[in-house]
Amino acid sequence: MIYLVQPPLVQLNSPYPAVYYLKSFLEKRNFPCAAADHSIALFERIFCPAGLENIFTRTREIFEKAEYETVPAESGKTGDPRYDAARFLSEEERWRSCIGRLTAFLRGQDREWGHLLALANGVLPSGPRFDEALAAFDGQPPADAAPLLAGKLLADLAGFIAAAVDGAFALVRYQGNGGAAVDFTRAKKDSARYILRHFYAPWLEDEWDRLEKAAAESGGPLVIAISIPFPGCLAGALACAQSARRRFGDRLTVIAGGGFVNTELRFAGEKAGGAQIFDYFDYLSFDKGYGSLEAILERIGGNGRPDDSLYKTMYRDRDANRVVTGPGIADGRDYPPLPEEDLRHEKNEREAVRTVFPDYAGVDFSRYCYPVDDVNPMHRLWSDGHWLKAYLAYGCYWHACSFCDVTLDYIRDYAPVDPDALFAQLLDQAEKTGVRGIHLVDEAAPAASLLRFAELNREAGLPLVFWGNIRFEKDYTPDAAAILAAGGLLGVSAGIEVATEKGFKRIGKGITLKEVVHACAAFKEQGILTHAYLIYGYWDEDEQEIIDSAEILRQLFDAGLLDSAFWHRFVLSCHSRIYAEWRQGRRPGLRVIDSPLPSPANEGVVRNDLGFKGEERFYRFTEPLDRLLASWLAGDTGFPVTEAFPFKVPAPLTPPDLVPNMLDGYARDRDDSRAAPPEEDDEGRVLFLGSRPVISGNRRKARLEWRWRFEDHGIAVKTAPEGSAGESGDALCRARRVAALLEGTTRGPGITTADLYRGLRGPLGRGTAGAWYALRNGGLARR
Repeated sequence: MIYLVQPPLVQLNSPYPAVYYLKSFLEKRNFPCAAADHSIALFERIFCPAGLENIFTRTREIFEKAEYETVPAESGKTGDPRYDAARFLSEEERWRSCIGRLTAFLRGQDREWGHLLALANGVLPSGPRFDEALAAFDGQPPADAAPLLAGKLLADLAGFIAAAVDGAFALVRYQGNGGAAVDFTRAKKDSARYILRHFYAPWLEDEWDRLEKAAAESGGPLVIAISIPFPGCLAGALACAQSARRRFGDRLTVIAGGGFVNTELRFAGEKAGGAQIFDYFDYLSFDKGYGSLEAILERIGGNGRPDDSLYKTMYRDRDANRVVTGPGIADGRDYPPLPEEDLRHEKNEREAVRTVFPDYAGVDFSRYCYPVDDVNPMHRLWSDGHWLKAYLAYGCYWHACSFCDVTLDYIRDYAPVDPDALFAQLLDQAEKTGVRGIHLVDEAAPAASLLRFAELNREAGLPLVFWGNIRFEKDYTPDAAAILAAGGLLGVSAGIEVATEKGFKRIGKGITLKEVVHACAAFKEQGILTHAYLIYGYWDEDEQEIIDSAEILRQLFDAGLLDSAFWHRFVLSCHSRIYAEWRQGRRPGLRVIDSPLPSPANEGVVRNDLGFKGEERFYRFTEPLDRLLASWLAGDTGFPVTEAFPFKVPAPLTPPDLVPNMLDGYARDRDDSRAAPPEEDDEGRVLFLGSRPVISGNRRKARLEWRWRFEDHGIAVKTAPEGSAGESGDALCRARRVAALLEGTTRGPGITTADLYRGLRGPLGRGTAGAWYALRNGGLARR
């Protein structure tokens, strides 16, 4: 029996996809298995009347012992532990009585309670985040603000728990405590802190009871495979592994894999400090996981290789007391060619990454919440909805950005999947789960696959809606954006990183500012939401570039090309191209001050994020840049970017009309493209996205009319001039021929651009060019 675990805490609105990919992979190979999301299970244990009673009891014990700092009650100060504890304790009964209705409302149930919440009449409890949101509405929120207010109440409760009883607690733990290094000692302590000890541990005991029964029925070895996507999940993973080990003893095998393992634990066996991870896990599975898991299960089943090496697997040989690193765990380092047996695992893995799709059948999505935390429509996509998560391609087709983990498999080993097969699978999953939203979790979805997915969805009648990560590049033309919007695309997120031409070249981004502007304009023209990721503080960046980048971002917001964005401070990854080049002596100006190897002194598992000399000079930019972004998100884009900085910065050298001029160029290019007739040998396909044309008129003069993007469109058709060669039929007959041609673009493979234009010449004659332009503006897209 193989039990696949997503440890807490990741997301509350949807299950994370890794264990459901593995479940599908294993079931195809006839392994008995089950997948479980411990994040939502732990959430349910905490946020219920009994859970809050536990929290408040512990808070009262600490409060009465005066273990919080004393703050005068009359100060009215929030953010102080004692004041906040007193505030929540005073409203304990309100919190306990409403928690069931709050969580039901967040799950899309009990909509009536939302009306009470939106009244904001003081009968419900509140916290500082709720108060702040209420103040933004001047104390009178509209009825549709209830989801946001409910999300704030939940965040207030989580903040109270963190402040009162467990500082390591958070609703979503992507990044753990401990700074750039993953401190294993800290993670072990966090695994035994209050929430995991008093809520997670008892739930695990109940879960092991269920697992023991299932394992007895299925027979065979008992395996627990834990996917750890983020550093913040490590403490929960350790708690899970330790609890299972105590319960099942030597008959249990525990495997860990996932994003955290791939990025943080690649050097775990090279120094003594990293080896202690094997006190919890028998095996570490790297990269895609399929080949490694296959090799491990073969060994457990007695069919593995006789030697002590497993494909992309690391483990501790307890007899020799050493860590064994299997072939294929590469990170910019050269390894010998794979043995023949491992080539089999690699082949199977490469096939799996293209043909295995996540299996969410059996997941109870009604347990998941919609914790709305922002009014921004793009931000809400991450949490306001249930999403089936999947990828159109493994890895990144560009994989050349200097700051990215390009030496690792999850970036460099690009492998697109068949979009037809993926769509069929997700449509089947939607029918089984009732969830019709798709979050494409690609590093960057390939445009061709994304377009095909959209076409399939449109042809099926839009049973799904979807969104995901891309690259803002030239492939996203006005036509492409129109097809994607017509196919159900809601929004896109993409990295801009440094919004200057110089910055793009320096980091190897592979795009230009013109392409960013044109892609964003195409998306926004079709109503598709856009989000950008920015990075500041590169080791070789100066203040001028930061300011210039900020000014260009301001212009992008001012022009309405972005709905949201997020700034990250640059972190030097030991898996990046920059670091690989530094090791080769090709970055003499970079002075790295950390080693990626684990340290026995602090028991760090690994230092994935490396410090470099001079990075502290960028710390002061964090708050001003965040302040600028908050202003732009609120629609205030008219003030100079330099005003946000409390210290002297250079004025931007970026022309104030740079983005507007590029936007004008986009409009000219779009209109010229639509007006120009196609070449005689244009084999590109066309797709008519407008509504079905309605024909009106008489034999002498007819008209085709349709709707496209909330507007009326049409073209006039006249009787052919007398004596026209090859022409026959009245205006109505000719209009029907045009309608039939347009209908032909939406069926099967459709027709080529050139064939459509030639076909229109017959019924339209001299009016073909004008009708072509009208059609191109009215939903006729070139694929």
